[in-house]
Amino acid sequence: MKILVTGATGTVGGHIVRKLQGHEVVALVRDPSAAMPAGVTAVAGNLIDRDDVSRALEGVDRAFLILADDSGAVFAEAAAEAGLQLVVMLSSFTVDTPLRSGAANFVAAHHRAGEQALTKAGVPSAFLRAGGFDYNIVPWVAAARDDVVRLPYPDMRSPFVDPADIAASAVALLSAAEPTLGAYSITGPEVGSLREQVAEVNKVFGRSYVVQELGEEEAGIGFLDEMPEAVRTSFLEVFEGAGHLAPSDDVLRLTGVPARPFSAWLAENRGAFAVHQ
Repeated sequence: MKILVTGATGTVGGHIVRKLQGHEVVALVRDPSAAMPAGVTAVAGNLIDRDDVSRALEGVDRAFLILADDSGAVFAEAAAEAGLQLVVMLSSFTVDTPLRSGAANFVAAHHRAGEQALTKAGVPSAFLRAGGFDYNIVPWVAAARDDVVRLPYPDMRSPFVDPADIAASAVALLSAAEPTLGAYSITGPEVGSLREQVAEVNKVFGRSYVVQELGEEEAGIGFLDEMPEAVRTSFLEVFEGAGHLAPSDDVLRLTGVPARPFSAWLAENRGAFAVHQ
């Protein structure tokens, strides 16, 4: 089976191209010189360029999709024309989570539009509605000053998920003889807070980071400061809305292996923090 992976150099896609075994794997990337696992073919292209996408989909049976700026419109049309058997799309828990701005929330609207584009085009699809990534604590710790980690909603509790578990779920669907279509809630096995994650980082690295709560007016500092106002506000709503998400067993149902807690992710990803220690 020939499988196309988008976002192959990213947090989730990178795991997918390493985990797919026994298939012909093609990675659609902007930089064809990007390092790929043995046996993976890199194809240069842009997800919002119809010609690039159509060329990448030649002979492809199934695909993993991470949305581009057009919310998947170009990919959905090209996938329908190519007659793909299956598209597994990385979506977001926000699609069916109550948020203050409702349908106007950028993150929710972006992923909802992607799901709708594939559905409207008649492409057989599975949507992985993922919770917040375990990895997301890294830039907040990186922005620490004088050992103070400043966080919005530090005590909001949510089942944060290991990106490797998202990838394993995608691989299970892409490899299945008869994949079950529809939406899946992809979460970690337990709820925890950002404050608790910082405490785990302290324990593992012998640090003494202190958490300071950011009010919404302050929360544009650091890496969020570069976002347009509407997008930044939407991301802050997502932090708040994550507290509505309950742990799901969909990772176990798809892969046969339980989702892993934050402590397991941290133990395997110490290097993500190495430059900040």
